[in-house]
Amino acid sequence: MLAPLLRSGVLYMIWRRHIRQRALGIVVTVLLVLAVNLIHSEAVAFFKATERLDLTPLAFYFRWLGWLLAGAGYLWFIERRIAKTTQANKAQNKASEKNQTKAKAAKPAEQNDGFDALRHNAPLRSRADIMLERKKRDQAD
Repeated sequence: MLAPLLRSGVLYMIWRRHIRQRALGIVVTVLLVLAVNLIHSEAVAFFKATERLDLTPLAFYFRWLGWLLAGAGYLWFIERRIAKTTQANKAQNKASEKNQTKAKAAKPAEQNDGFDALRHNAPLRSRADIMLERKKRDQAD
């Protein structure tokens, strides 16, 4: 019973971290590869029908070129964008951490704990303190 939950949790984590941000690029790349394969098969069928079999190797070269361009396009447009956003987020986090450390260094620790208002209040007096003060006043007279 626990194994399916763990598997679905792992799949969800993989989806959130890796696949979700690449999903559109993967779909477009797969569609480009399928389009290249369709065009290649049509070209080979055309060359056979017209008996121009000497052009068939060119169709295979262009198919491989199309596949390479689809893969390079995926790497260029999707993975590079992801790397740039990751790098920008890291730089932003470092800058915010520096600002936080500067803010902490600028203010003393006493001002940051939230008890300043209580420290400067007059001390509370109990009933016993009041009675002792009266007794001291009465003895002084």
